[in-house]
Amino acid sequence: MPLLTDAELVERHLKGDTQAFNALLTRYTGPLYRFVLRLCGESNIAEDLVQETCVKAWRKLSSFQTERSFKSWIFTIARNTTFDYLKKKKTIPFSTLDEQSPIEEAFQDRIEDERPLPPELLERDDRAQLLETALKELPEKTRTILLLHEGEDLTFQEIAETVQEPLNTVKSRYRRALLSLRTIVDRLLGESAPK
Repeated sequence: MPLLTDAELVERHLKGDTQAFNALLTRYTGPLYRFVLRLCGESNIAEDLVQETCVKAWRKLSSFQTERSFKSWIFTIARNTTFDYLKKKKTIPFSTLDEQSPIEEAFQDRIEDERPLPPELLERDDRAQLLETALKELPEKTRTILLLHEGEDLTFQEIAETVQEPLNTVKSRYRRALLSLRTIVDRLLGESAPK
């Protein structure tokens, strides 16, 4: 199938072309998964939520308005599906998810990896972990805007459609997110510096 726009694929699907929706899924499943994973933090849950997003998109595709951006439309569905899941899950405090029992900690302390890692891999992993920790401290709406723009390359207009907020609000939250992120990273680096 030649490279078609999202709107063309939607139109083909609505006319009965079963491959058109598969092409849309192929195009967006990876970006949706990355986005949802960064919101929920669990790969198995992210897979389920992306699958649920795709089913919802398939069911609602006949009501999709082709003058809208399909990308922002499907990311809206993913965002809402993920937030619905997180609201239901809120009864479990996030801080307890990372805690291990003393037995698990003792067991992990005894496992040694014989292979040394190059220092640059450790440093890159530390930076990625630091950024993930800092991102989790941002409010959900702010984090969502940052992840959609930086992680999934959505334009501010597409993000405004996705989060259903005015364009200037999205731009303002994005700027504040960057400033907050810098402050959080500086604080975390200060906390981890040797005393």
